[in-house]
Amino acid sequence: MLIMELKVFECPGQEWDEFASRYTDLIFYQSLWSEVLKKGLGGQPLYFYLKEGGEIVAGLPGVLLNFKIIKILYASIPYGHFIGEGVYYQPFLELLEEEFKRRGIGQARLTESPFSESCSLETFIPMAAKCTLLDFNRFAEGKVREGYRSEVRRAVRKAEKSGVFVKRADSREEVETFYRLYLSSMERNRAIAKYPLQWFYGLYEILVQQRRADFLFALKGLDKYVAGVFLVYSPTSVHYLHNGSDEAYLESRPNDLVVDHIIQEGMREGKAVLDFMGSDPDDLSLIRFKEKWGSQSRDIFTYVKDYHPLRCKILELGKRWASSRVGSRLVKMIRK
Repeated sequence: MLIMELKVFECPGQEWDEFASRYTDLIFYQSLWSEVLKKGLGGQPLYFYLKEGGEIVAGLPGVLLNFKIIKILYASIPYGHFIGEGVYYQPFLELLEEEFKRRGIGQARLTESPFSESCSLETFIPMAAKCTLLDFNRFAEGKVREGYRSEVRRAVRKAEKSGVFVKRADSREEVETFYRLYLSSMERNRAIAKYPLQWFYGLYEILVQQRRADFLFALKGLDKYVAGVFLVYSPTSVHYLHNGSDEAYLESRPNDLVVDHIIQEGMREGKAVLDFMGSDPDDLSLIRFKEKWGSQSRDIFTYVKDYHPLRCKILELGKRWASSRVGSRLVKMIRK
């Protein structure tokens, strides 16, 4: 009988990539993404894998973030879950949970990918999000805008008539410009700005410079940045990972023009899907924006398990406070 062994790559490379590529083409499962997580978030990549007879049969990419009061394993950001042969998932999970406890991990969060079959984890708590995907096959080549609803076509034309245009970031200095737009949107929506400036620098330095990602901006005039999107590219899909905008210019519909640009460019490059990523199921206006292009939304789940419940409770209370009106103002003052 072959022996199963649980191992981990702290610096994943070719062996992991060859295994992962047999099951998914998403960049978020590749070793390159672990470099982004390490540089941008200061996390420790932990790419767990199960070997049987010298062959990797199951894997789980993740990053360990140390919040001082608790260590949380994210598998992964934004997507991560088991890949490999399904028959090995249960013994893999049992060995993983022992390893989590040995490493002092206080919470584990495993997020499904909408591009892969997943498995429910009975001892974990499922937390739902809405993931929205746009299939480019619904558009005719050279006639993309004809496939939009009339209200969408009007919005795109309004942006163009208002003098808005789209450009790629071509300098590191524009990362901070994007970050200001991102913070503006988070503040407007009373949401926690979870990602630090260093995260966006990491994305630029590791992915943008390798043409694996882009910062796209909508400008009005020559130098007024009014909206921005950060895109990540997998071989067959485009991922709409972050966005931000200046509220004063929303009437000019810059976000609509940027999405139109993404669709047109994606089709020219032979991509199949625009992944609008996950949304809070209660954020109906955001979901409507994503669906108005002809996209379809589906539930995906993050499976959460607390190994240190008290510390998890303290962290959750801190997050709620930070997202409150008073807390968000204090966070903004500290950031300045």
